[in-house]
Amino acid sequence: MGVSRVVPPLVVIVAVAGCTAGESSGADESSDVGDGAASSSSNSAECSQPAGDAQPWSDGPSVELVTLADGSDGPAVRGAVYPRPDYEGELWSQWGQGVVLDDGRFISAIGDHAGSDGNSFLYEYDPEADRLTQISDVLSLTDHQSGETGYGKIHAQMVLGPCGEVYAATYWGSQRDVVYDGNYRGDVLLRLDPAERTIENMGVILEEHGVPSMAGWSEGGLLYAEAANPELHDPQGGALAVLDMATGEQVFATDDDQDHAGFRAMAVNQDGQVMFSRPDGSLARWDPSTEEVSETDITLPGEFLRAATAPAPDGTVYAVTQNPDVLLAIEADGALRELGEAAGYTASLAMAPDGSTLWYVPDAHGGAAESGTPVIEVDTETGEQRTLVELDPLAREALGISLGGTYNVAVDADGTRLYLGLNANEPGADSLFGEMVLVVVELE
Repeated sequence: MGVSRVVPPLVVIVAVAGCTAGESSGADESSDVGDGAASSSSNSAECSQPAGDAQPWSDGPSVELVTLADGSDGPAVRGAVYPRPDYEGELWSQWGQGVVLDDGRFISAIGDHAGSDGNSFLYEYDPEADRLTQISDVLSLTDHQSGETGYGKIHAQMVLGPCGEVYAATYWGSQRDVVYDGNYRGDVLLRLDPAERTIENMGVILEEHGVPSMAGWSEGGLLYAEAANPELHDPQGGALAVLDMATGEQVFATDDDQDHAGFRAMAVNQDGQVMFSRPDGSLARWDPSTEEVSETDITLPGEFLRAATAPAPDGTVYAVTQNPDVLLAIEADGALRELGEAAGYTASLAMAPDGSTLWYVPDAHGGAAESGTPVIEVDTETGEQRTLVELDPLAREALGISLGGTYNVAVDADGTRLYLGLNANEPGADSLFGEMVLVVVELE
């Protein structure tokens, strides 16, 4: 199935589910770092008909989760190894955060990390069936020719749209190996319709760029993309693009700019203002009411934003920085409050629906097993942290696998179930990458 249109530079074509407003449709550490939090869905933005050709989800390989802990001593935990394809790949891994749908299903992705001919695969976990199933792959949605640069990672956090649709962006498997030639002109935007069980390739996001970070403002119908230029890598450079979800029209875009840093997470507040990192550790802000970029008074305690949540009910956005790893609260009035140091490098945060609690797993890039791969719970008022459960001993016993870390922590709409996608390998392996494990933790 080919890409449905040619997209000029700095334009992303985005479509949303066919419903009306108010209705609901029901490792290279420097370049291979996963992503932060997707925004919550909302029904106030206008919805329109899909623009591309939707393909049905496949009934691919699947696996039923098994009990890791029965809940008699701590939370109940279930898990399974992702049923990945059996070819070798460069480095089977998971780098981006998935999304939990309103009905409790969890959408996530893995990739083979390859440059040439790289491919990524999407999965649905159905809690009613307690089954994890592969539903599509990227190469089958493109006009890829053998030997061209492929789509070895889905690196950005997935984003929920106003009608329950899911947006996902591909990303190059290896920045050093990117060649824009033939049918590969840049990474592509995927749109999943969980109600209709279809997926679309909406075209190239930004020609000759990849997208390692996305966020959204569903209430205002806007999608935000940090688009990295592979030729600008020390430090990483690229563009910020703002898109209208309903029409696909570009609202705003910058040129490639070294005043943009990190390319790993953005913070979006209740008014749709999106904040992104500057090289000096400050945050800049694009405001949808003025359609302009301005500076803020916020100076981060670390180099750049590494992960961020959607706004809590009181408007607070919670985030974590990298180098050093510090947990933050960005209040609705723009004030910055530090919650304390994270226990290690943290690439994904999940927030309770009432904003009272955060969950994360430290040492994302393969080192989590050294401390038991702990799921840490944070009181957002006091900053107090406690270990909810250590996952590595459970996975070793039940699955015969060791859990190296995660870029994928998400919680359901009721705050009762935590989903974690973890990179893993056999205990004692040189690297805890190569397999991926889905873990579901019952919170209540």
